[in-house]
Amino acid sequence: MERTQAAVNVFDAAGLGLFCVTGTTKAYDYGLGLTSSAALGLATAVGGGVLRDVLANEVPSLLRWDRDLYAVPAIVGATTVVLCIRFDTLNAFTSGAAVLTAFVLRLLAMRYHWRAPRAWNRRSSTSEEPEKTTAQ
Repeated sequence: MERTQAAVNVFDAAGLGLFCVTGTTKAYDYGLGLTSSAALGLATAVGGGVLRDVLANEVPSLLRWDRDLYAVPAIVGATTVVLCIRFDTLNAFTSGAAVLTAFVLRLLAMRYHWRAPRAWNRRSSTSEEPEKTTAQ
């Protein structure tokens, strides 16, 4: 079962890279701006993984803090495409490089268990409940 899961994760990483580039490019082709195109590329890329987790009756790994980076490689790939569009260098080679960048980042995140930082759990110097005064 573990070997099967590893293969599924590699194909999922490949799909993440491919769909972030395809989604960004299509969004720009349909007239969206650069920022909107990158956001839609991100949504396109992570949407498949979220749908897979929902159909498997699991909490989507995108929403769990204890899972490896998922959206960050997709936004890096989408941002690469947007920068290539902005500087008029988007072609098959640069698109492939963006796919490969997102794919490799996702594989590295899975291999080395890279996670996004979490908010600190800081304790306040004030008490949680206001002090009660008794009326006399």
